[in-house]
Amino acid sequence: MTAPDLPDVPALPDLQRRLVEFAAARQWGPYHTPKNLAAALSVEAAELLEIFQWMTPEEADRVMADPETAHRVNDEVADVLAYLLQFSARLGVDPLAALSAKIDRNELRFPVGRPPGRTARATPAAADPASRADQVAAPASESTDRHSTE
Repeated sequence: MTAPDLPDVPALPDLQRRLVEFAAARQWGPYHTPKNLAAALSVEAAELLEIFQWMTPEEADRVMADPETAHRVNDEVADVLAYLLQFSARLGVDPLAALSAKIDRNELRFPVGRPPGRTARATPAAADPASRADQVAAPASESTDRHSTE
């Protein structure tokens, strides 16, 4: 499968600067703590999820066909991204560099051709299929969801 054509996206530093200036002009700095921004990000992500709450997979695939629902999706995506960029700016995280590093790690962890659901293990014993019989469960830090970026 090939990657879809991606639209031109404004540079994130410009958006981050604009968001920081917007909040500063309104004197919101004292409220934009890492904890508060992370909480706001979580709330906005939940609002995005709420749009899809009772949809079938087929309905979810067609969500952007309805102008009113598409508008809601766009607004919630903007809210999620705005809080993520403000959170990143507050903590000095370069979100694109962080994502690039995470993709690099996931490319090693989930190599092409590996059966779905199998994560790479750091221990040499994990390479031996016989040693898997002794493992009861994967450590909590390892996701079994092959689509996860965590």
